[in-house]
Amino acid sequence: MKRIALSLPLLILFVAAANNYLNSFAPFSGSLWKDEIEMNNPYGRVEIYYDEFGVPHIYAENEKALFFAVGYLQAKDRLFQMDLHRRYMKGQLSEIFGEITLESDKFHVEMDFESAAKASWEVLKRNKSVREAILAYCEGVNTYINSGNLPIEFVLLNYKPEKWTPVDTLLIAKEIAWELTGNFWDLKREEIRRKLPEALELYPAKLGHGYEILENYSSPAKLENVSVSYPEGVGSNNWVISGKFTESGKPILANDPHLLLTAPPVWYEMHLKTKDFEVRGVTFPGIPFVIIGYNKHVAWGFTNVGADVIDFYAYVWKDGKYLYKGEWLEPKKEKRVIKVKGKEVEVEVIKTVHGPFLKKYNVSVAWTGFSGTREALAIYLYNKARSVEDVINAARFFDVPAQNLVVADESSIAYYPAGKYPIRYVDGKEVAGNVVFNGSKGDGEWIGFTPYGESSWEGFIPFEEIPHAMNPDYIATANQRIVGNYSYYLGDSMYFADPYRAMRIEELIEKGIKQGRINVEYVKKMQRDVYSKPAEFFVPLIIEAAKDEEKFRDYVETLKKWNYEMKKDSKAALIFSLWLKNYVKEIFDDDFEKAGIEPYYPRLWVIQKLEEDSKWFDDVRTEKIEKRRDIILRALEKAVEEMNKNGWKTYGDYNRLKIEHPFGVKLKVFNYPSYPMNGSKYTIYNFRVEENPQVGSSFRMIVEIGEKAYTIIPGGNSGKITSKHYFDQLEMWINCDYKEVSW
Repeated sequence: MKRIALSLPLLILFVAAANNYLNSFAPFSGSLWKDEIEMNNPYGRVEIYYDEFGVPHIYAENEKALFFAVGYLQAKDRLFQMDLHRRYMKGQLSEIFGEITLESDKFHVEMDFESAAKASWEVLKRNKSVREAILAYCEGVNTYINSGNLPIEFVLLNYKPEKWTPVDTLLIAKEIAWELTGNFWDLKREEIRRKLPEALELYPAKLGHGYEILENYSSPAKLENVSVSYPEGVGSNNWVISGKFTESGKPILANDPHLLLTAPPVWYEMHLKTKDFEVRGVTFPGIPFVIIGYNKHVAWGFTNVGADVIDFYAYVWKDGKYLYKGEWLEPKKEKRVIKVKGKEVEVEVIKTVHGPFLKKYNVSVAWTGFSGTREALAIYLYNKARSVEDVINAARFFDVPAQNLVVADESSIAYYPAGKYPIRYVDGKEVAGNVVFNGSKGDGEWIGFTPYGESSWEGFIPFEEIPHAMNPDYIATANQRIVGNYSYYLGDSMYFADPYRAMRIEELIEKGIKQGRINVEYVKKMQRDVYSKPAEFFVPLIIEAAKDEEKFRDYVETLKKWNYEMKKDSKAALIFSLWLKNYVKEIFDDDFEKAGIEPYYPRLWVIQKLEEDSKWFDDVRTEKIEKRRDIILRALEKAVEEMNKNGWKTYGDYNRLKIEHPFGVKLKVFNYPSYPMNGSKYTIYNFRVEENPQVGSSFRMIVEIGEKAYTIIPGGNSGKITSKHYFDQLEMWINCDYKEVSW
């Protein structure tokens, strides 16, 4: 399933209107350069100041006054971003951008994420503290909207944002959860099973690398003081090291979630304080609480578990009804209208007992996030936690997306992959969830799950039985499989990550322990690390295959001298990166093309383990029998051709940062500057040049508990193009430098 990203080239029909506002851009004299805060807070006294990086520090006499101010300031700095994401999830982009976003709108309306957000609000508003915080936040947002001082994007598009509601805040939370768990792999796997069944061997249940997060896990009763290890994944790093291995004697926690690189960044940094609590960190604009951060007692961080929490159900249909457990049921149907510039498009929303029905795929979709979920309560409690135990207790409410939570206080550390994990049954036996289920029989359905309502969750893995670790020596996660041997299904190999990046993390932690006590500077070096573990395996194969090929002599010599670091000034890194991309394509594209399906590449670990004479190296389009060496040389030839065609000399010529604003196609001034980059998909310092939008470390944080903390985001805290904080942290982020932050 391809998702339409918000930074796609969006058609802007009101660009000409910008001419009326050019005077506003006059440096230091135009009206758009003013950064004054005028706010009448109905709930009490608040003191606000922005620091040198545009981070708001908010001191309030009570929580309602605090969150009113948070809403006002987020709207002041990121209102267009907030509204764009709200529209994205509601299926309302076409109202302002036209037909280019219509398919995205249709999908989001058919999935009815808005009703899921309403279900969450119905559950959450029973908690008085969370209810009052979110309501006050919304009041703050709306106070800013009504001030009339809207960002220039609204002027260019000639519209005013609607009132912000609690459902909108929870809709942003649903977007986060969906982007991290909305995997349509089951449908792709079914297509592969039908059209290219022999390829299923490329997608094993487990990768078999032995680098699970909890290597030695056996049962919850045996988790105390277990020393564990780690690997790589689709999206993030975090690790926490016990104080017994640090110079200060205090735990050190590091986190860098790998998400889309956008202008402005996905995260918004803030510092919140009342007489009852104080917290620093980042949130997604539209959400009032600090999602990743720390207070004076604890620090916490996340990576995505990536577990299988979405299932698909097919039915027998007759006369517009579907068969379900012996009964013919009428699906719930509702006509919705999508406004497109100059016209309206009608969409039919169809729902069955399992969830929304997608005509395009002829299946219903069950997703944990469709129910009323409580992760906002969990995050609120994290903000106020005073111990590891407080955070773990709060994690019971973290329903979706399932996250690898690492947490530390001054004396202890812990790991808990909090979330709701469904258990599926067919004919009374527990089964995996990577197939399309027979919905008419009720196969694989989740007991205690109510889409668009409140779930009891009794058919899900009990919280106490989720594999976890209390007070290990150290632990790190990078989206790899949680545990090797476990009685419940969590997902197959396509839900979890290759081991390379986390293998490197383990090496560096072990090295730091052997050399002496670890400190913050050492952890900074870890986050800057660009050593490629895949290169260790593949480069010797390239050298051996091409050693007698005269046309590749210079390239082979370059690779021989390489230290496997993906640095922007490295020619060898360029050769290897282009070779690896072409190597994967040359192995599999012929097979998928012949089967008439779009390629869906297996994990690199699977590719690494292919035997030299594997059938997958043979090109099915020719009669010649090929082996691994043939593919290696063909991929190298294509890599060289690509280098020469584009005039690339070093890795940074190809591996360039390109962060675009949604307006950036028509108005380049909205985009961030482009820079050559270090790093790759498989390095700790993470950057993925081929993805669109690009992906990388969306926020870096290092906290030494009770001591100092360090953060950086890829851009700036302000979403206003005229602000000096629009991308003032960008070069620091590229260089993996940090802001030292204090209270």
